[in-house]
Amino acid sequence: MLVLFVCLSIPILIFILVYNYQRNAAAMVSTLDEAVASTSQVSTESAENLIHPVGETIRLLAGMAGADPNYFRTEASADLLYRALTSAEQIDAAYVSFEDGYHRVVTRMDEDRRRSDPKIPATANWHSSYIDDFSAGQNRARHRTFFDTWGHVVGGYSVPSKLDIRVLEGYPQTKASRDLAVTEPSINPDTGYPILSIRYPILRNDEFIGAASVNITMDVLSRFLANHRASAHSTSLIADQSNGRIIASAVREQSVQPIDGKLTVATLDNVGDPNVRAAARIRRETGRGHFLFNSPVNGDEVSASFVKFPDSFGKPWQTIILTPTNDFIGNLKEANRKSVLVIIGLIAVELLLIYALSRRLSRPIEDISHELESVEALAFEASPIRGSNIKEIAHLQSAAALLRNSLRSFSSFVPLDVVRELIKSRTPLTLGVEQRYLTVFFSDLENFSSHAEQLAPNDLLSQLSVYFEQVSGAISQEHGTVDKFIGDGVMAFWGAPVPRPDHVLRGCTGALRAARRMERINERWEAEGRPKFGIRIGLHSANVLVGNVGSSERLNYTVMGDGVNVAARLEAANKTFGTTICISDSVVEAAGPDLVVRPLRKTRVKGREHEFMIYELLGLNGSNDPEIAVRGKDAKLSVMTRSASDAFERGDFTEASRLYRMILQDFPHDPVARSMLVACSSSGTLKTTVEAVLSTGS
Repeated sequence: MLVLFVCLSIPILIFILVYNYQRNAAAMVSTLDEAVASTSQVSTESAENLIHPVGETIRLLAGMAGADPNYFRTEASADLLYRALTSAEQIDAAYVSFEDGYHRVVTRMDEDRRRSDPKIPATANWHSSYIDDFSAGQNRARHRTFFDTWGHVVGGYSVPSKLDIRVLEGYPQTKASRDLAVTEPSINPDTGYPILSIRYPILRNDEFIGAASVNITMDVLSRFLANHRASAHSTSLIADQSNGRIIASAVREQSVQPIDGKLTVATLDNVGDPNVRAAARIRRETGRGHFLFNSPVNGDEVSASFVKFPDSFGKPWQTIILTPTNDFIGNLKEANRKSVLVIIGLIAVELLLIYALSRRLSRPIEDISHELESVEALAFEASPIRGSNIKEIAHLQSAAALLRNSLRSFSSFVPLDVVRELIKSRTPLTLGVEQRYLTVFFSDLENFSSHAEQLAPNDLLSQLSVYFEQVSGAISQEHGTVDKFIGDGVMAFWGAPVPRPDHVLRGCTGALRAARRMERINERWEAEGRPKFGIRIGLHSANVLVGNVGSSERLNYTVMGDGVNVAARLEAANKTFGTTICISDSVVEAAGPDLVVRPLRKTRVKGREHEFMIYELLGLNGSNDPEIAVRGKDAKLSVMTRSASDAFERGDFTEASRLYRMILQDFPHDPVARSMLVACSSSGTLKTTVEAVLSTGS
């Protein structure tokens, strides 16, 4: 019934919405057209008002210059040019130029001009200058004066000039026509933005003697376009219809375009706005003055309008207005979307009310299921559980929480990997062991008994906890299993309960991390005035028994066998050699070239017939990890010790002594070389000592 209701009601509602949308959209588009037409008209009027009033100003200047040309060769004429300049905000410069090369100008000064010439005073706001006539020859110069307020001089300088005003654009035209001439837009070299020059001939007794001119900055028109948009996101431009040059743009920076490192007036084909380029192309291809197109930037629909200036204006300019239709019908679309969402929401609420009744029973059960899944994965973070008013479900929730807390407590005493395997196997926990090839780890602390006597109990416990945390953390990082803490010692192993083919290398990595982390901890403790805890580690790989041992009431997952004893004895052998990590030849053979080691001494453990070599672990080859990488000259120490050990093991004690002394020359504090020199001088003594340590573990 619910599905049938949705299938019947929603299509009808959609039809109503689409019909209303189309009706409203047509009205909005009509409003858009009106706004575009209005914007185009005021833009045209603004351009006319920008140029036409200025014509009267320069006609007045030209008339005065024709009546008294010599007046403009005096400084007093600068005041007249200043008044002409300030008669309209769009005038950027007012000047008179004569056929004999004499030229006088007054300009505004802005930040762009000040930045273009470091000689211009920072406080200058106005500028007046004149250029000598051609009779000055090589001494012809431009004489510049700067003002902060008009009449108050703040600086000035003269610079040689070869400028010939007669060749500037517009000058020959006004000379030939004896009438007003308006130039094409050009880049003002001082400001980097477009200007127009308007020139009018100076006549004396009907003879052409020069031109009065003003420069009009297009910045005023650009600001007008920016402030009189058809809509919030529309773009307005004025461009020359004949060549596509942009006269003014609502986005000021779009009116110029760098080409070959030089700023030029932008055109409709190279302007930085992709929408303008696309509209100009469509206009050129279709000849239409009004059309819609999709924006190449974001695909939105854009209305384009090209309106030509009236012929009376005298220039082939056109107004271009691009308006995203979403500015007008976007709100309508949004309202339509909201209406759809409201209707769908009302239907959804009705469905949810029915659905909620069925979920009231199932949701608490799903929470319990997720809780049990997290327990199975040994993720003990308590997740919020929605309580249920149903008695049976509430009891089930309580039981699941109890199971989580109990298993979390259990995992604090048993390795997590053991617990995971127990859960995954779904078999009861029973006594039993199996033989596996594992890597066994033992560590303890030097002089722990002395520390225990000297330190206060709380201080001892604090430092001991840090030691256990660092060692167990290093083991866990390398996926090892911490078996137990024995006094100040730690026992761990790799390869069980989860088999790992790389357990030997993992064990070596864990041992290096533990040793080097304790080095950093000891540096900190020493700086704090606390005693250092020297760590000793033994590592051995062998076939051992691993599994659950104990009684039917209390079990312990651990490893047993001769290999465990060897690992413990290797830890104790560090005392004899003054080393940190002693490993057996089985570890070296299994890990191979990954390890950097040095041989110490062949020996045997009590109960074993054959001898084996003890090695010191120095680092791992090819690693950039500072906790496991080979440090300093350890690689060289490894090579030198191997040569000395070979000589010692073949009984050449003289050669061995020489080689161990060479080690002490490069490593004067090396305890291994010192102990082996003693062994060379009293052959067999050190071997007996080592065997005693390996036999007793002390």
